[in-house]
Amino acid sequence: MGSDMSKRGRPEDPVLQEERKSALLDAAFELLQQKGYRSITIREIADKAEMKSAMISYYFGGKEGLFLGILERFAQLEVGRFKTLRNDPEPLRGFIRTAISNFSRNPAITRLLVDEVMSSDSHLRDRFIELMPKQIATLLPVLVKIEQAKGRIRQDADPKWLAFSLVTMVISPFIGAVVRDQAWNISHDEVSSDVWAEHIYRLFMEGAGQ
Repeated sequence: MGSDMSKRGRPEDPVLQEERKSALLDAAFELLQQKGYRSITIREIADKAEMKSAMISYYFGGKEGLFLGILERFAQLEVGRFKTLRNDPEPLRGFIRTAISNFSRNPAITRLLVDEVMSSDSHLRDRFIELMPKQIATLLPVLVKIEQAKGRIRQDADPKWLAFSLVTMVISPFIGAVVRDQAWNISHDEVSSDVWAEHIYRLFMEGAGQ
């Protein structure tokens, strides 16, 4: 079997396999920053990674699996950042700033989520919900409870409802970018700024405060 794999150009070295997988992910992500998911071809990705198209199927099972790999890599990094906020002196302010930074630095990921993940019944959607939104839905109410324990948020408020309200406030300007730009004339840079993050924080805390 090893000889057969070698003849097909499939690396047996685990380190080399990871390097090639990473190169394919990087190539696909670079293309995603230039155009939409549906217009990116397997051949383009392989050419940019300087590999054969068959390697995408070998490592990821196809184009969808490759882009799922991009979402997995993104979610793992960003959820890790959110988890550190349990020890932040102002966890909700930290959450808002971290979430806004995530969206502002990754417009290609946001576009992928809006165009393909959240708008269609697909494995990408189901897997992404498991990877990130469900984890945030578990973590953020905990951060709200921390603020309640510190007396910054009223005790009779439902932590889950407050957390969902906050997530909606944070992500709406990014996933609704077309309406934001064309109807409200508010730019990506504006909703990516510390001023906007502070606006969201103060608005939320004043509404949920004692």
